[in-house]
Amino acid sequence: MAIDVNNEVYPLAFAVVESESMETWGWFLACLLTYVTDRTNLCIISDRHRGIQSCFDDTTRGYLLPPLTHHRYCLRLLVSNVNTNFNSVALKNLVWKAAIANQVRKFENTMGCIKNVNWAAYDYLKEIDQEKWTLVHDHGHRYGAMTTNLSECFNGVLKGARSLPITAMVMFTFYKVNSYFDDRRNKTLEQLEEGQLWCKYAYDKFEANQEKAKLHMVRRMSAQQHLYTVDTQSSLLNTGGGAHTHRVSLIDMTCTCGKWEANKIPCSHLIAVFAKHNHDATEYMDRFYRVEERYHIYEPIFQPLKDRLEWPEPEERRIMMPNPRLIREKGRPKSTRIRNEMDDEDRELPTSLWIENGPKLKCGLCRQEGHNRRRCPTRNVASTSHGGTKEAALQQREVCSSNTVAMSCVAKVPDLRRTMDEVVRTNEEIRQSYSENRPSFEENKVMVSNVQTP
Repeated sequence: MAIDVNNEVYPLAFAVVESESMETWGWFLACLLTYVTDRTNLCIISDRHRGIQSCFDDTTRGYLLPPLTHHRYCLRLLVSNVNTNFNSVALKNLVWKAAIANQVRKFENTMGCIKNVNWAAYDYLKEIDQEKWTLVHDHGHRYGAMTTNLSECFNGVLKGARSLPITAMVMFTFYKVNSYFDDRRNKTLEQLEEGQLWCKYAYDKFEANQEKAKLHMVRRMSAQQHLYTVDTQSSLLNTGGGAHTHRVSLIDMTCTCGKWEANKIPCSHLIAVFAKHNHDATEYMDRFYRVEERYHIYEPIFQPLKDRLEWPEPEERRIMMPNPRLIREKGRPKSTRIRNEMDDEDRELPTSLWIENGPKLKCGLCRQEGHNRRRCPTRNVASTSHGGTKEAALQQREVCSSNTVAMSCVAKVPDLRRTMDEVVRTNEEIRQSYSENRPSFEENKVMVSNVQTP
């Protein structure tokens, strides 16, 4: 997955492999740089998977070395590893703050705080190449993207297709991506027809910097070298914010704040310099933020698939022998994903119908979110009531009746199978009987109190 100029996910390449390893990742990255893109200074952000890391550490793979490719780590996964190893929320926040710092001074100050809080965590971070996880040492290759969150969002969309046969999985992915491209292409074309020049993501940042620039004071140091200093006002809302002096060089295209180099969008200090001389600062905004550039990346059209009867015969047929090490064992397949505190955080986020099945699962006993039947707080109350409460008995009877209806629908003798109308009518009668006999809130309260009282 990639990120387009409007900071939205851009599906780039897909592959089906038997497992994640150095061989499969090396093959995938080689295909990516051979058949998908031939650009240099390509930035690849990933987790610290051993297979991926081994590929980039292999010096024989010249296509994965600078200046062709630059490898970076996902900040969210790195911070999660720090929290798992050292179990400190304060330390976790400090690592995040150090990674997104856009000035060396701010980065060093935050690293000093980490050293004071936990010396072992400081040594752990020092062993990791700072170029791969910090924004201040990135040299502008990330374009401000610090995580792979957008890619994980699209992975959630395609997660339901992983268990399908390969042909069905490929077709599902093909049509899903085609729909995504067609939607983005039409929206971008409408923006071009309306005369919009810059993408919303970049221009919103530019306008926010314009408001800040109104409070800056500019001094020209050299007209020949296009060198300026910009003084900012002190901020009462942010401790340590403002009251600083920044150096702006139009020849080197740098500002000591670091934001211009990191995001390729003019910072407030550069905009203040241009505002003093009545020039348009958008001249120094990266051209890839233009709506026209965004239209070009969605311009290619997916050609309709031919009917399978019209597929050409392959020149050679390969016989694939099954790998005995990949034979599925008995029982429910176990996920190989290593879960951490990020998965717990994701469970608290609001779900969307766009991601798999949508609404959160509810408990089968109390119908509340956040737990299942095994961890329901009302389960112990029902189990200690010597036969169960009236509520539990009615629920059990309703389940038994529904199971009886379901069994009759799959009867071997056709004459004994119920019709759809009979099934609907029977289910309605079961629900109505359950609602009529269901105890009131006061009755439940009395029964619970009787159970808890010795």
